[in-house]
Amino acid sequence: MTIQSRALGRAPAPFAPRHAADAWFFPAMTALVWLGVIAGFGGEMWRLSKAGQLSYPLIVHVHAAVFTGWLVLFTAQVALVRRGQVALHRRLGMIGMGVAAVMTALGPLTAFYMQAHALGTPKSDPPFLAVPLSDILSFAGLILAGYRFRSDPAAHKRLMLLATIAVADAGFGRWTLALFGDWVMRTLGAGFVGSLAVGNSLSIPALLAVPIHDLVTRGRVRPVVAIATAWAVGWQVLATALYLQPGWVALTKHFVTWLATL
Repeated sequence: MTIQSRALGRAPAPFAPRHAADAWFFPAMTALVWLGVIAGFGGEMWRLSKAGQLSYPLIVHVHAAVFTGWLVLFTAQVALVRRGQVALHRRLGMIGMGVAAVMTALGPLTAFYMQAHALGTPKSDPPFLAVPLSDILSFAGLILAGYRFRSDPAAHKRLMLLATIAVADAGFGRWTLALFGDWVMRTLGAGFVGSLAVGNSLSIPALLAVPIHDLVTRGRVRPVVAIATAWAVGWQVLATALYLQPGWVALTKHFVTWLATL
């Protein structure tokens, strides 16, 4: 209870678990994630195909299949809640935890393999490991929080949505890089601000849309949602800062060089 509430002699209004706008907000955000992933990775595949360079190692195909499986499962979960099929939603949720665990391990392994495989080529960019590693740490933390709050549907679905947006960062980043990356770098430079704008100008607003939705529809944001959003945004900002740090650049170059010898 706030000081103002005590002074007025009433408790603050409880957070409404449902609002009419939720019926379109969560499906719309799910569709946005799909759009970002398809536009980002699909666009990259199209460009590589035109250049005759569309070739990925097996681990990338496995990673793509598992990640797509997560998106399909998340979309199904949103639809099940919308239709009131909560029992099936809960059963599928346990499968989702298993898929999330696989993603948490497979994401870094894929990133390590690709950087070691690209060493000595124009595609080599060891400092970029900051991005997939921060994304998966953000995702894992949000998934664990979502599991912790599984008995609180309003918090749970927001945490799971934030986790899905966070792990889709790579797709959003590829999309924005292709759309206006060169222009942003010319305008803002290749430093922190320019790099953050290129890599996260869609993913960060998508994350912020979750608490903004609650602020507009309920007049307030629950602390767990505010903390979770700050967690997700913070990891993306940290990844950009790390990418530009000389110490991180040197460390990742040594690490990838060592990986390539294995």
